[in-house]
Amino acid sequence: MAVARAETILATKIRKNDPDLGFWLRKAQRESGRSTSSMIWDMVRLARRRGRLRPIDYLRFELFRPSLTMAERASFVSPRGGHDVNARLSPPSLELLSSLVTDKVLTEVVLRAAGFPVAQTRAVFSADANYGALSMLRTEADIAAFLRNPENLPVFGKPVNSSQSVGAASFLSVSPDGAEILLGDGRSVSLAALAGEIAQHFHRGYLFQELLHQPPEITAIAGEVIASVRVCTIWVPGGPQVLYAGIKLPAAGAMVDSLLGGDNALVHVDPQTGEALRVMLGEAGGRREITHSHLNPEAPITGMRLPDWAQVVAITTEAHRMFPGHGILGFDVALTTRGPVVTEVNTDPHHALYQFCADRGLLNPEFRAQFAAAEADLARRQNDLRLRDAAFSP
Repeated sequence: MAVARAETILATKIRKNDPDLGFWLRKAQRESGRSTSSMIWDMVRLARRRGRLRPIDYLRFELFRPSLTMAERASFVSPRGGHDVNARLSPPSLELLSSLVTDKVLTEVVLRAAGFPVAQTRAVFSADANYGALSMLRTEADIAAFLRNPENLPVFGKPVNSSQSVGAASFLSVSPDGAEILLGDGRSVSLAALAGEIAQHFHRGYLFQELLHQPPEITAIAGEVIASVRVCTIWVPGGPQVLYAGIKLPAAGAMVDSLLGGDNALVHVDPQTGEALRVMLGEAGGRREITHSHLNPEAPITGMRLPDWAQVVAITTEAHRMFPGHGILGFDVALTTRGPVVTEVNTDPHHALYQFCADRGLLNPEFRAQFAAAEADLARRQNDLRLRDAAFSP
C-alpha cells in the first residue's frame, strides 16, 4: 500500500506538472483546423533548431496557428534554448561572478554598497555562512525565536539560492501564544513545523527581508502581493541597455508572483516608456488576452504607465555595470512606496515571460542582432582583462 506524502507548508521544489499532450493536441487541432500529422512534423523540425523547442512549448505558445510563418515559430525558445543564449552571453566559466549574483544576500550587499536601492535583510539562516554584520540564525530554534518575536514581523522570506519562487513566502503575524504564524495566503500554520521545514529544506541558506509595499496604482492591479517587474538587460557596445521588460502579476490567493504558475497574468511593457502594451492570462487550458486586472476587473492595465520608469531603467542598466563579465542579466524590481527596489538579479533569465506576453520569439531578428553585438563586446572586454592581467604578471 502506497503511503501518501505529507504536504509541505512552503514549496520546496519547482512543481513540474506532466502535460497532457493529447489534450493540447486536440485543442490545437480544434483551434487551428490543422491535422495532427502536420503539427507533429512542425515539432520535429523545430526541435532541431536553435530554440530546441519541445512539443509542450510548441503547444503552449500556440505555434500551431496558421498565421505564423516557420521563421516566426523557429524564433521561440524552450527553457534549454534560452539557457543556451544566456550561457553564450554570460559564460558559466565566470564562477566567482556567477556565485556572487546567484547568492541573494551577497547581491544585496554589493548593490547596497554601491548605492542601489535594495530590500533590507533582517536576518539570514545558515549553519555555516557568514554575512558580516547581518544577524545570523544558526539553528531551527533560532528561526522559531526570530519569527516568534512580533517586532520582526511582518517579513518576507526566501532561500538564498533559488529560482521560480521556490520557498518564498510572507510571514505576517504570530499568535498570542507563539504557536502559530499567519502566512500571506491566509493560512495559519505551526511555527515549529515551519521552522523545521526551513532548516531541513533550505539548509544552504534562507533570508528574511522587509515586507515591501506597492503604490496604489500597482496595488489596484496586483493586490498586496509584490508584482515584480522583470527587466532583462543586455550589454552591447556602449554599455548595458534594456532588452525587454514585463510584469509578473500574482494569481489570486498567492503569496508570490511566479512566471507561469496558476492563473497569473504577464504584462509586456514598453522598455522605453514603461507603458503596459499587452496582458496575457495563463490558464489551465491555454492563455487569454485581457485588458483589465484578473484580480480587479475595474482596474485597466493596458495603456497604463508604470511609475518611476526612468528610474527603473537607470537602476537596472547601471547595476548591470557591476557585473562586467555578464552580457545578459534579469533584474526583478519591486515598484514600492519608496521607489523602485531591486529584489533579485538572475544570471540565467527565463524568457518565457517575454515570449508569452509579447507573443514573439526570443530569437527574433532584432534581438538576434543585439545578441551578436553583445557577444562580440563581451569578447572584447574579456580580452582587455587578459591584457591587463598579462601586463601586471611577473
